Amino acid sequence: MPKRSDRSKKKKFRRTASGKAKRIFVKGKTGKHKCALCERILHGVPHGKTGAEVRKLAKTKRRPTALFAGVLCNKCRAKAVAEAAKVEAKAKKFEEVELRLQKYVKQVKG
Repeated sequence: MPKRSDRSKKKKFRRTASGKAKRIFVKGKTGKHKCALCERILHGVPHGKTGAEVRKLAKTKRRPTALFAGVLCNKCRAKAVAEAAKVEAKAKKFEEVELRLQKYVKQVKG
C-alpha cells in the first residue's frame, strides 16, 4: 500500500533492467517567485522549472543584476533605497524606519 502522501502525486512507470515496471514519483515544477515584502510576482526570475534546471542556467539568467533583484519588487526596492538615503542624510533615525524594511535599509547602508 502506498503512503498516504504518495497517492496524489504524479506518477510515471519505468522499466528496470530485470523487466519489471517500477513506479517513480515526478516532482512538480516550481512556482513563481514573490516579493519578500508585498508578495507580488517578481519579473525576470525563471519559474516553472525544477531546481536542478534553474541551477544549470547561467547566473545572469537566474535573476536580474539590480539591487535586491530576485528578492524585492521595484516598488519595495525603491522604498528601501529611499529610506536608506533618509537615514544616511540624518533626516530620519534608523529606529523610525518601518520594521519590515529595516533589514534591507541596513544592507543598503553597507
